[in-house]
Order: sequence, then C-alpha cells, then structure tokens
Amino acid sequence: MKIVFYSDNFYPELSGITDTILITGKELQKRGHEVVYVAPWYSKKDYAVAKREYPKTPADDKAEGLPIVRLPSLPMRPSPTGQSRFVIPFGASYHFIEEFKPDVIHTQSPYGTGIEARRAAERFGIPLVGTNHTDITDFFPIGMRSIMRRLDARYYNHCDYVTAPYQKLIERMREAGFTKPGHFVSNPAELSAFHPPADLADRNEHKRGLGLTGPVVLYCGRLGVEKRVDVIVRALPQLLKEFPTLTLVATGHGAAEAGLKTLAKKLRVQKNLRLTGFLSRKALAEVYQAADVFAFMSTSDSQSIALMQAYAAGVPAVCARARGLPDYTPEEAGFLVEPGDSAALAEKISLILRDDALRARLSAGAVAYAQRFAPATIADLWERVYQKVITRDLS
Repeated sequence: MKIVFYSDNFYPELSGITDTILITGKELQKRGHEVVYVAPWYSKKDYAVAKREYPKTPADDKAEGLPIVRLPSLPMRPSPTGQSRFVIPFGASYHFIEEFKPDVIHTQSPYGTGIEARRAAERFGIPLVGTNHTDITDFFPIGMRSIMRRLDARYYNHCDYVTAPYQKLIERMREAGFTKPGHFVSNPAELSAFHPPADLADRNEHKRGLGLTGPVVLYCGRLGVEKRVDVIVRALPQLLKEFPTLTLVATGHGAAEAGLKTLAKKLRVQKNLRLTGFLSRKALAEVYQAADVFAFMSTSDSQSIALMQAYAAGVPAVCARARGLPDYTPEEAGFLVEPGDSAALAEKISLILRDDALRARLSAGAVAYAQRFAPATIADLWERVYQKVITRDLS
C-alpha cells in the first residue's frame, strides 16, 4: 500500500502525535508499504529546539529515512509546544498526491494540514482515514467548547473511517454529531530502548548519574499547562515530610516551564525539582531507570507514550482519572487519583515508595502490560483498517 500521513504536528515539533505516527510509519515501511508524511514547514529555531539538523534541501528533509512533504506555514503563538505552525490549506500538496497516487490518506488533525488532507482526498478520490488524538475541548475556553466539538465532528464526518486512542472519545464525538464508522485504536510505543534496571544497585547507579541519591518521582513529556505538572509540584511539600531527599525530575519543555519554577520557589521546593529540558532517547531511557514512580496528572491525554515508556521501564504510575488515562492505568501497574488532587497524588506515591513488595508487584505488572502496545501489534490493526477503507468494506 501507499500511505500518506497528513499532520499539523510533526518533526521537529516535539509531541506525542509526532512520535506516534512516525513509529507507525516505520513499522508499516518494514512490511513493504510506502509511507510519506505531509506536515508544516518549520523554522531553523524549531529544529534547534529538537536538536535536529536543519535540512539543506527538501530532499534531505526526512524523519528516520521516511520522506516529508512540507507545506508553507506561519508560527502559531502561543501554542502547547511553543513550536506549532499554522498551515493555509491552498493545495500545496496536490502535485505530490497526483504523482504519488496513494491508496489511502490518513489525517491526524482537523485544522490547516487536516483540511488540506480532506480536500486532497476528495479531489483525487482517495479513501480518507481520520484519527482524533485528543478531545478538542481541552484547548478552548468554556464558551467555545460546544461549537468546537460540533466543528470537530463535522470534519471527521468527511472521513471514511475514524479512530481515537480510547473509545469514550469516539462516543463524545457521536454526541456532537459524528456519524461515520469508528473505533478506538491504541497508539504504538517504540519501547525497545526502555527496560527496568537490572537490580536496586543498578537503579541507584542511574540516580548517581543524575546527581541524586533519594527517591525519584518522574514526569516526562511536554511542559504544557494542560499537562498539570503543577499538581505534582504541589505534592512535593507533603512528600518531603516523609522523604526529605526526594526529587521530582521533569523532562521536556513547554509554555508552563516558567510557572513551574515560580511555583516551586513559592512552595520552597525548588531544590527538589529538576527540569532537564529535552533529552535524547538514550538519556531519556536512563532517566526512567533512575525513577521510582511515574506521576502523570494530565487532563488532556488520550493515552501518553511517556506513560507506556514508564511501564516498559518497570516504573509504577500514579495518573489522573481524566480523558484516556483510566483506560491505560490498570491496577496491576499503578493507581488513579482525581484530577488536581495533589494530596491524593502524594498519598499514592508515598504508598509505593514505602512498600517494597507493592512496588515490585506493580513494576512487574507494568512491564507485562507495556507489551500490548508493540509497534508490530498496532501495525496489524492499521493494515486491517486501511484494507477496509480501500475495499470500501466498512460493515
């Protein structure tokens, strides 16, 4: 098959959507399929943030060997990543689509690049698959949410088949007028680099590599306001009463970073907060091996690749009971607490840190659970979806 992914988020922009569709594309390419990405053009500054070399020519612009077609775009400020671009959908990809002749187009968002994908599919009679990665209402004021949900549903009604990372999101779309066939498909996670430390001594060695000695609570991902990393920071004073050498390590970057520093200073826990910025995959895997607990209080995530990485590294998780996280926080791997409840978060983290047997049980459960999201397993599902829309067998 020839498959084209259209996305408003792609490298060098750092996001879960970016990681997800690249992992999927690489696995599909291994199986003999031709995969191309259509994404916004980014500036040299955006490449520098991601520590990637700016391509000298369009032919050099690839993501781990997979070709990218770039659409003209403008910076969109503010944005969750600080890197987002706004694409004007005026048909810049049509010439490529006409020559490549894809069997299926897979749109990842309903905005500029997504509109370009829909129009290309209609213009050339190509089946269109859509994925809704997140509940649109998380990014708009209360007064606009109902309107945006209806617009979201209207866009995905142009697709032949639609998926989301968790089933409840499909159901919420139907409440807003979505009528096309659809079902949840989990995102894949490339987890080969993430595995538990050999033993306690190995974990402590990784801690020393970070200049730490006490318990490590870890957050990985974008430092966006909706990720609610502030809730984890607010849990620190309670945790430090019992574990005075504990450190919260937060990787990534984003618009909330300055606010987190200010909050930590206000709570007098700045010495117990380590903001690492963007880390290479190797460095990130080593940070997971130093962690005792993964804390994830996001109110916007449909699944979270960072959470899957934590599981693969044998790190128990405490997550917010919000959006798709309940579907991806099984009792054998961690705990759920109410969104924004820093006291409950601190209580569950303390429980895991105090009880060695519990931590070992959750660690083993997390590693076993992570295997469900292997790229090969998820690619099997996508092959079946694409075949259904290509043959128009949507029953």
